[in-house]
Amino acid sequence: MVDIAVLDKLESGFKKLVESDSKSLLKKHLAKEIVDQLKTRKTSFGSALLDVIQSGLENHDSGVGIYAPDAEAYTVFAEILSHHRRLQDDRQLPLKDFGNVDFFGNLDPTGTLYDSGKRD
Repeated sequence: MVDIAVLDKLESGFKKLVESDSKSLLKKHLAKEIVDQLKTRKTSFGSALLDVIQSGLENHDSGVGIYAPDAEAYTVFAEILSHHRRLQDDRQLPLKDFGNVDFFGNLDPTGTLYDSGKRD
């Protein structure tokens, strides 16, 4: 169960976000019904909804404002994090270009730089 101080901070932060002029995706898509549905949940690592949206509640100039504090959060807070994933997937991201990696060849042909964890 989430303690009362966390719930109070969540409610207060959400109210400030709603009243702000934020253009974040969090403000655009986070409804009070979702907050009410998720606000008492915690992951086994102790992460609460406040941990998921705290960045957006505190930084109204954030573009997104939502993060998964641990891997289990994607399941526990699926209602909001799966939506977040779709929003991210819909954005047009530039293609990755690391150049021609073959240009450098094998940088460690003798294997002396690679640490396999073996000790003499």
